[in-house]
Amino acid sequence: MKTINFIKFPKSHEPLLKKAVLLTLKSEKIKKYQINFIMVSDAEIKKLNIKYRKTRRITDVISFLVAPEMFIGDIYISEGRSKKQAKRYGNTWRQELAYLAIHGTLHLCGYTDYDPENKTKMFSKQDKIFKCLF
Repeated sequence: MKTINFIKFPKSHEPLLKKAVLLTLKSEKIKKYQINFIMVSDAEIKKLNIKYRKTRRITDVISFLVAPEMFIGDIYISEGRSKKQAKRYGNTWRQELAYLAIHGTLHLCGYTDYDPENKTKMFSKQDKIFKCLF
């Protein structure tokens, strides 16, 4: 099983996003996977955060490892937040989505960014993978 699905993403962005995810999975030596990426509104991602993380915020990405033993997961990316971040960081929207796809996939792999030490480790890996795309 090797499946990556993109739901509500621009078709023209999917090849780069898939490459980003495959590089991330390869870096973590994950050979079997099924990952669904779902584009949602700011309001929808806020609802997911309230329900599952007990936080009333809009985040750029939220990841759920649905079946760890088979590496099946769902990653939700906020359309509005990702577009704002692209402008803020000087990326195209396509680049920002690739960055967030890497970030979400690393979360599925067990990386966290909730404290300074783990955040530094995660973002270092994320940046390294991102640089390989271009």
